Amino acid sequence: MKNKLNQEETFETVRSTPNDASLSFIKTGTNTMAEGKGNISEKIEEEFLQCKICFEVYRTPRTLSCLHSFCEPCLELLLDKQKGTVTCPECRAVSDLQGCVRNAKASFFINSLLDLFRSKTTEQTACSLCPALGKSAVAASSRCLDCADFLCTSCAQGHCLSKLTLEHRVVSLEDYVAGRYDEEARRKQERHCQNHQEPLRFYCNTCSSTICRDCRMLEHFSHEVLSLAQATTARRPQLEELIGSLDGNIRSLSQQEQEVGSAIQQLKEAESVIIDQLAGHISLIMEQLFTQRDAVSKELSDFIQQQEQKYLSIKSDLCDHVNSAQNTKDFSSQVMQKGKDYEILDLEQTIQGQIERLKKVSIPVVETKTPLLMIKEDIDLSSGMFQLMFDVHADSQKSPNVSDTGIKQEPQTSAPKTAETCAQTSSSTPPQAQPAQAMQQIPPPSPCGNQHSNIPSSFSLIRSFDTDDDESSNQENITGISLFPSRDIVIADNSNFKIKRVIRNGRIRETITTEDTGCNDINPFSVAVCDDTIFFTSGSRLFKVPEDECDDIVQVCNLRGSHSEYCIAAYQNEYIAVSEGTSCSLSLYEPNGVLVDRVNPDYEGKFVFLAVNSMEEFIICDTMKKCIIVLNRAGQILNTCSSADSYSFNPRSVCVDKWSNIYVVEGKRIVLLSPSGDFVRQLFSFSGYTPKLIAADDHGHLITVNRKGNVRIYRAQL
Repeated sequence: MKNKLNQEETFETVRSTPNDASLSFIKTGTNTMAEGKGNISEKIEEEFLQCKICFEVYRTPRTLSCLHSFCEPCLELLLDKQKGTVTCPECRAVSDLQGCVRNAKASFFINSLLDLFRSKTTEQTACSLCPALGKSAVAASSRCLDCADFLCTSCAQGHCLSKLTLEHRVVSLEDYVAGRYDEEARRKQERHCQNHQEPLRFYCNTCSSTICRDCRMLEHFSHEVLSLAQATTARRPQLEELIGSLDGNIRSLSQQEQEVGSAIQQLKEAESVIIDQLAGHISLIMEQLFTQRDAVSKELSDFIQQQEQKYLSIKSDLCDHVNSAQNTKDFSSQVMQKGKDYEILDLEQTIQGQIERLKKVSIPVVETKTPLLMIKEDIDLSSGMFQLMFDVHADSQKSPNVSDTGIKQEPQTSAPKTAETCAQTSSSTPPQAQPAQAMQQIPPPSPCGNQHSNIPSSFSLIRSFDTDDDESSNQENITGISLFPSRDIVIADNSNFKIKRVIRNGRIRETITTEDTGCNDINPFSVAVCDDTIFFTSGSRLFKVPEDECDDIVQVCNLRGSHSEYCIAAYQNEYIAVSEGTSCSLSLYEPNGVLVDRVNPDYEGKFVFLAVNSMEEFIICDTMKKCIIVLNRAGQILNTCSSADSYSFNPRSVCVDKWSNIYVVEGKRIVLLSPSGDFVRQLFSFSGYTPKLIAADDHGHLITVNRKGNVRIYRAQL
């Protein structure tokens, strides 16, 4: 019996991917064993001691560095003889076996379970002592749990009477096979020293190996030696902590798996949206476009399939990492719970190495691509009206472990599903790919336009959200927009007596109510932010919002004239410029209400919307003459723009960016003027969205809002 483990030295640890059934076998112990031979054999063979390559009970099992176990003959078939490595068929981890499968570790944990399993599954068991006594083989009727020998009736009686074996535990073979003594048999199993055939009772800290009594007195006499129980007690907390550290790794991998699943769903939704756009446009044009639709649909379908395969591949890898980590934890926990001291010590380094490898697993970066549809109008239909573009999300390269900080990282949001077309000016330069979610394509500058070096070449839609709320009694009527240096957006809702300060993720930071404030008719119209304070007009008065929300709204001053509406704009933190309608003049007020200056050009018309650039030049919309004028503080008119392309020009809201480029809202489109006021090109032409107001910040963003409070944010690209 002492040679049994030596004969099976290649037996390895239990397969490290036990499912619930195998775990129930380990945990239930004697109760499960008592269920009968058929149930025990079936559970152990199918769920715990079965090789995942040949699907049979382990034959000389070997355990790889990833803690997955397989039969030695099966691993021989997987051995890469040139590299000397084996790739695990379950987790794809590579184990370096230096060209020989026997270099894979043998585990006594699975070995002892195999012994227990095989001792009960042999159909006809012969007495182990009769052949040694020169007798013919006789069927066994008992088993000695101490010697692990099968005994016939005669040998069992002599075994119980011998002085050497008087204290041994001899049980009937029927009860043993039924599983009534499994726990006791496991406790009595021992591993023996290969050199001295003595039980291994000690652990040498110096050599990190289990030793017997003779080894301790000879080769390891001067070494630091502990009992197996002491060594296990010393190492158990460290191993348990190491196993517990896998929880965070598992959660992180699971989160990445969910994100990949969401990316696949978004990809499907993008495909559906684009197919709908194609169908909507094609239904309005000639039969000739159906051929082009089929071609674009096929291109889209091919891309979706290819991209989905990439996502599924990454998701599969993440799933494998999660399973590997979970299985490692389950297996290690079982070893700690049910393994004997020398078994725990024997697997310590292997478990530690596998956990360290799992913790170093690099989570693959998901390259999130979304198809974009470009619609080219006013062109020869035979050359193709539709073109798919595939671009990487701006945040696809961001590490999954970096938390989203909100505004500064510009998270992506879904673009509106309404079809938006972009006008194309004639140019031989092909369209450039725009960032994800952008539904407009801006063509290159017209050759006839101003070739200013800081004129943006394109814009991409990065976010869209609504600012309306259920508490409003009337339908929204947004009449003013301005920006804080912190990038918050301020809008005035004239119908509901509200001014809202909105964060760029769509959340409303603050709502200022101008109703029931002690003054009559405070309907906010135009707003401006000056010195981090919100100023707004109502009728012919200028108000400001106090810093303390408990204070009342303060009237700054009365405005010149008796117009019902005054538009305002702030110049840095110095003053607020007020457009004075048919007076065709501007009044400049300090934040405290003191009149600084008046701008009186020699001009007739009606000044409405206005903006001030960094050179202190005023860009004003004249709604009477339907033009944009540019004048300096001295009142000198520098330029007048009264046409934009071949369209009739009816400008409304205006703004300037940090490069002094001018943006004008005109009906359902937005046009771009150079800093000097010359027409450059049309930027956007909308079909399902009508912008009312526009603003630009110092970070290259263009913000539009419609009458109902739908805000869209675009990013400029030079």
